[in-house]
Amino acid sequence: MINTAFCVHFSSPVRRKEVSNYPPDPGLDTHPGSAKGQHMSAAIPIILHQLWREAELPPPYSEWRAGWIANHAGWAHRLYDDEAIRRITADRAPQWLPTFEALPRAIQRVDFFRYLIVYLDGGMYADLDMISYQPCDPLLAGASCVLGIENHISRKRQQELNYERPWQLANFIFAAAPEHPFLASLLEAIARQATTKVNSDHEVQEITGPRLLTRIAYGLPPDVRGPIRVLPQINWNPPSIYPRIGPLAGRIYARHLCLGGWRTRRHWWQQPAEGRLGHHIRPPNPFALASADLP
Repeated sequence: MINTAFCVHFSSPVRRKEVSNYPPDPGLDTHPGSAKGQHMSAAIPIILHQLWREAELPPPYSEWRAGWIANHAGWAHRLYDDEAIRRITADRAPQWLPTFEALPRAIQRVDFFRYLIVYLDGGMYADLDMISYQPCDPLLAGASCVLGIENHISRKRQQELNYERPWQLANFIFAAAPEHPFLASLLEAIARQATTKVNSDHEVQEITGPRLLTRIAYGLPPDVRGPIRVLPQINWNPPSIYPRIGPLAGRIYARHLCLGGWRTRRHWWQQPAEGRLGHHIRPPNPFALASADLP
């Protein structure tokens, strides 16, 4: 049976029957690199976490979420609103509540919680402005952490962002086993910058968003972060020019619509240059294969 209970009613710890292979949650007391953080052979639980501001989902988000539920029958489907996000943080990870409350923008608190809830319970997180086309189970099988490429970028932009590789990893969808050390490191990195004043959207990406995630993924030693499977862009974020026909159809599992409701409402020419990918984006190889570890 699909559990579609809205998590505004979720006040007790996660029901262990949904993640029965794992011991009771000890809380976020593990420093990445500790002995407990090294054992990452656990599977990713079949839980889908999604977030919205309030209890009622408006269309078309409600229809898009229904598509995820239909394509992932047998999964636990959890939707959290703003009240539930704060309450779960306070109840289950109170040591992280000061970090959560110090973050100046709502989107930063949403970013923080998406990492936190997957750290606590494991599973997959997906933004609500994503369309599901087929089950993601094959993409997660045998992995303890799965990330996807958001965009391929030019060498010039790679140098500007000081990225290890010419792409940015996505934070609008990802998956991990509970207590994965990569997510622990991500939460700790956010805590170190939580009180930083935010003056632009691009600074949000640097402090809690995909730029931070990309840098943490490549900045941690492999023996600290554990193995991370990286999916090609075609799987979770194919460009709109790539149709779901022929050989491409089987490779496209979901598509991010990039509605960006969190962004400051300004014309594109008013955005700071460092906040735009735009002309720096390159079309990805539609037939690229997943990497068993960070390529």
